[in-house]
Amino acid sequence: VTSDGTDFGDVEVAGGTKDHVFTVTNTGVATLYLDGATTVAIGGAQSAEFTLTSGPSQTNVVSGGYVTFTVRFDPAATGLRQANVTISNNDGDEDPYTFDIQGTGIAPEMGVYSNTTTLADEDTDPSVAEGTDFGGVGVTYGAVTNTLTITNSGTAILYLTGGTLVDITGHTSDFTADTSGITTNIAAGSYTTFKLIFDPTASGTRTGVVSIANNDSSENPYNFYIQGTGT
Repeated sequence: VTSDGTDFGDVEVAGGTKDHVFTVTNTGVATLYLDGATTVAIGGAQSAEFTLTSGPSQTNVVSGGYVTFTVRFDPAATGLRQANVTISNNDGDEDPYTFDIQGTGIAPEMGVYSNTTTLADEDTDPSVAEGTDFGGVGVTYGAVTNTLTITNSGTAILYLTGGTLVDITGHTSDFTADTSGITTNIAAGSYTTFKLIFDPTASGTRTGVVSIANNDSSENPYNFYIQGTGT
């Protein structure tokens, strides 16, 4: 449970860690000896994700004394992660002293939708159905605007981290991004929207690449191709 520190709670998979300090006390009248080959041993299914980062500073605890040690949780995957702590000692009825620990790995999961269609990261094939092919637009008049939705289907906050939230390369004079209403931190299960505008400056096929920097470790940056035809 979280109240006694044995549940580390939610920690982000990419770059997140959480430390908990545990205290070994001796309420008896004789010296308590921590006598294992490893003073504090961590085992169990995901033991590699829980590490002893400090302590105990000594292996003999006098009557009324205590020592501390620190365990760090650094999840390698999302979901519940579990391990156990074992402390060998000379307490006649609590040797070894064992308890379970756990934590939950969380991570954002970015997606982009246009016209209810998912745009895959690194999509190199613009299409009208996906809203990434703007079709034919007159060079001397008019423009076409498509609204795209950024979603977070993960379990942690999705942050849009770029200085230019939606960056466009290619025919940059023909494509612009309107990010005036965009949210830069998107809660799990939530979304935000932005607009792409195609206003061709020349005839023929005009192309670009949209790049959105974010904290999704597997889709950063999120890239997809766009195009339109100046007529």
